[in-house]
Amino acid sequence: MPHFYKRLIAMVLMCGLSIAAVRGLPVAFPASTLGELHYMQSNTPSVGTVMTIDGEAISAEEYAFYFLDYANAWNSMLASMGMSWSNVWTEEEFLEQVRSSVEQELTERRATIELVDRYNIHLTRDQIDEALDMKQQSIDSLGGYEGFLDQLQQIGMTEIMFNNRLYSTYAYQRVNEVLFGEGGEYRTPLEDLRAYMDENYLRAKHVLISKDTEGAEALAAEVAQRAQAGEDFDELVVMYGEDPGMMQQPDGYIFMEGEMVDEFYQGTKALEVGGISDPVSSDFGWHIIQRLPITDELLELNRDYICQLMEAYSIDDLLADYAAGMEVVKNEELYNAIDLYTVQDYLIAADDAEPATDGDGAEPADGAEPVEDATAADDAEAAEPASDAE
Repeated sequence: MPHFYKRLIAMVLMCGLSIAAVRGLPVAFPASTLGELHYMQSNTPSVGTVMTIDGEAISAEEYAFYFLDYANAWNSMLASMGMSWSNVWTEEEFLEQVRSSVEQELTERRATIELVDRYNIHLTRDQIDEALDMKQQSIDSLGGYEGFLDQLQQIGMTEIMFNNRLYSTYAYQRVNEVLFGEGGEYRTPLEDLRAYMDENYLRAKHVLISKDTEGAEALAAEVAQRAQAGEDFDELVVMYGEDPGMMQQPDGYIFMEGEMVDEFYQGTKALEVGGISDPVSSDFGWHIIQRLPITDELLELNRDYICQLMEAYSIDDLLADYAAGMEVVKNEELYNAIDLYTVQDYLIAADDAEPATDGDGAEPADGAEPVEDATAADDAEAAEPASDAE
């Protein structure tokens, strides 16, 4: 299951945002509470608190929204593979999977907020404008503010919950940039990237001459001799090379054992950096190989990918560590009462929906009231488990 911050935000948000951000000025209040887009403690009227996470209360209504969101997300993901949750889990196991997913999102959201406050991290003006513009587009597409609130209410969400999820998405990206970006406290040192790549990967170019080419072996010997004598290797690739991949990757291949034919791998490994081989035979033909250095520039250009390969300490690891140290106190009676059959009974009611009116960029129109819930309360009596809802 993808990390929760990498999923689409419910209903109207899109991911894949490119962020360029700078650290904000020191302030006297927690950074997460400042600005036009910020984190707010939800004040939803509640039948009770399901849990507290480091003292932050999670209401039954908010918990029920996330519960239903994850139940549907798991069900949709499995449906895309031609399965349902019952093909994978028992009902009890599915219930625990949903509860675990919800708790992970909520604790890691809390961890993100605590990191924002601890390091005084602020969203940039561009980030805020982009987020608020995205929200405004959603409002416009739904016919205005009332339609927006109505749509949120239909999925059991309030505007504050919407804003918090939007803020948390940007905050996650910003924390990652500040703490794992250039100069960041948790940035993987370049020396570690180099040690990993030097131990596991090689880089090389080659001139490939197919054995179907007339006089292939003699031509390969001639090209190797010219290359070893100092002739421009790239020009030899253009003149004689028959590997179309070299046209697509003119800077050469970076590979580990098993990713290339063994003759090519062993031929490259036998060379010193900068060395040029005699012709190496494989099923593809004759290879004249030039071993290349894995430069600092390449390491930095591919930093994120290399960190994934080497399983370097990441923002997700940091959040998980923070979350593991949090005090989570559950109201066991209410926690156990919200399940696959009852979850919709706990969603926010239309009359209780809370507009956010503290300068977050989406004020209600004069006299606007949240639209009433279109779902009949009587439907709860015949409810099936939420996980089976399509």
